[in-house]
Amino acid sequence: MLREIISNDGYVYCSVASLILLLIVKTFHGKRLNDFLGFLGNSNYLRIYIKEHSFFDTFDSLLFINFGINTAAFGWIISQCFFEYDAMNLVAFLGLFGLISGAVLLKIGLQLLLGYAFDAHKFFHVLSFQQISSLNFAGLVLLPLNAIIVFNANFNPLAVQITLVSILLIPIIGLVKTIQSNLNVVTANIFYFILYICTLEIAPYIVAYNILN
Repeated sequence: MLREIISNDGYVYCSVASLILLLIVKTFHGKRLNDFLGFLGNSNYLRIYIKEHSFFDTFDSLLFINFGINTAAFGWIISQCFFEYDAMNLVAFLGLFGLISGAVLLKIGLQLLLGYAFDAHKFFHVLSFQQISSLNFAGLVLLPLNAIIVFNANFNPLAVQITLVSILLIPIIGLVKTIQSNLNVVTANIFYFILYICTLEIAPYIVAYNILN
């Protein structure tokens, strides 16, 4: 049986909002955005901008909003594909956007708190910058991928799975590059690094898996 035709206007609004945000970023931070687009290709962006980075400056804040919009839209796509097929609801979308954004901000906040608590502020500052950059880059990648899934692949489950794996790989690649670029810092704080991996990287996935089960 064919699925009921549902309006995709919600995805159009998300795409337009994301494009407006990227236009603003391009207008006021053109050079940094160009450098940022090579984030996965080399470590230059992390090495250059970590020196002048402040917690969620204008550039990161705008891209983080873009990440939240596209991640919430992708979450809705997953729901359409595997659970319940229905048009995007504004209230539910805003709730999902708030949940995702709040979880990420809480995690980053805990990282910085650990840095101050264990007198390893520099180490956790580097990790936080890498995490924010990785997620923001994932938001850029999700923008075209969401459009392809919705308007070309017609919510194909395989396309959704490939996109999910691709997005999950971005933070992993970013973390590896951060370790390579800051090997001395990581080595000097190996205990805190292991603590960070266990508590803020592995544990949340275990909790999420148990909740879903």
